[in-house]
Amino acid sequence: MTNHHSRFHRCPAMFSVNSPPPALSQHSLGPLLATLSIEVSYPFHSHLIGRSGKNINRTMKETGTRIHFPDRNRIASELKSNSVVIRGQPANLENARQRIRADIPVEVIFDCSFERINAIGQSSLLQYFSTTFDVLLRFFPKIDGVNCQVNIRGHQNGIKELKDSVIYFRQLMHSNLDTVVMKIETSFDHVWLIRDHIDKIVAATGAGIRCPDVSVLKELPKKYCVWIRGSFDQVHLASSMLHGLLPMQLMVQVPSDRVSHSFLVEAKDVDVLARLERSMDTLTIRLTSYEWNARNLFDLLRCCLDQPNIQTIMPNLPSNWLGIADITRNTFISSSQKLSNFLSSNESGSAQQFSAMVIDIPQSSSLSDQTSSTRSCSSPLTDIYKPTSLAASRFDHDSSRHLSQLLETVGLFHYSDLFKQNEVDLAMFTTLKDEDLICIGIVSFGARKILLNVIQELRR
Repeated sequence: MTNHHSRFHRCPAMFSVNSPPPALSQHSLGPLLATLSIEVSYPFHSHLIGRSGKNINRTMKETGTRIHFPDRNRIASELKSNSVVIRGQPANLENARQRIRADIPVEVIFDCSFERINAIGQSSLLQYFSTTFDVLLRFFPKIDGVNCQVNIRGHQNGIKELKDSVIYFRQLMHSNLDTVVMKIETSFDHVWLIRDHIDKIVAATGAGIRCPDVSVLKELPKKYCVWIRGSFDQVHLASSMLHGLLPMQLMVQVPSDRVSHSFLVEAKDVDVLARLERSMDTLTIRLTSYEWNARNLFDLLRCCLDQPNIQTIMPNLPSNWLGIADITRNTFISSSQKLSNFLSSNESGSAQQFSAMVIDIPQSSSLSDQTSSTRSCSSPLTDIYKPTSLAASRFDHDSSRHLSQLLETVGLFHYSDLFKQNEVDLAMFTTLKDEDLICIGIVSFGARKILLNVIQELRR
């Protein structure tokens, strides 16, 4: 990577989702590694991973990234997480994000006559629709024995085929109804972000949307399901706009002398929540906004690292996100502030349901303010990842899982297997020294420096 220590220049005006790209430079992104966190409904995680990891391994190989899904989703008693974490060079992160979004299934639901389905034959319908439209049919008979719920699942890149399959299926069922339903299993954070924009999305799409009530912390639902009802086109457009409002976070760790804090002013101008966390001589930069604002996230990362001559990353965003950008422009930071105030004014007994993305508060753009805030920046680490087995005389699997989550937040999840193999849980982790890290196989100086800084913060 070039120009590491050059003077930070003021970043040019940020781009809108539909602005033309600037001229591309001949320089590459170099070895800079970053972490991208996005949300994907956890029921689709297994589809993205594939049998024995076949699908996700192919995606990682073709994009040059490492992709992590939460381990806790495998445990029945644990709260499920929609988080998907991607590690790699910034341009590769965007390629992986696009691949993941393209691979997520699209499923619509409607009712029809169970008698008619049986007259044709379920197996015949399954085979015909699979070979003709490349969709999957599932049948769920209603308790009355007369009606049946039909789920038709297709692909993001095959929306036309999915729509054609719905039309043809209804013709077979002799049904004139044009209404379908879509269910989106999402997170508290996402529901909070969309709650003030539902009426505008309904007006723009014509679809009906039912959203969970998150106004009372003590009465939060166990699952956050958004239901969309309308014609196929209305439902698809509304769901796409809602997905554009998912939170997305870019994180990078760099030497503290490489960054000028003046980029924080630019972040506010483009509705990006920026947070800096200083640990010794390392600075962690977290940039968060709506996913439709992805281009500004990547370009802001380029600017804060003072890299004006590298190739600009051009996220491939759905064209219908232009509408949601106009509706929700300059609302992410304000929604984050509202959520922070809401949580601080209530007893947050359900705080485990919230991610760390949306509730961060942007820091001051001045160096003096940033210096004074670094002490508070490190507190979430010790608040969330408290050792659970300090008094235990044996390896604690729950504590090990917490260590894996901690490694994920600092971009070093790929070392989690080493700690498991050496039976190091979070409690043991807080006792390690530099020579211990080398002994278990962590030879990278940068990785050891980051881990030792984390250990020091946990000891505090």
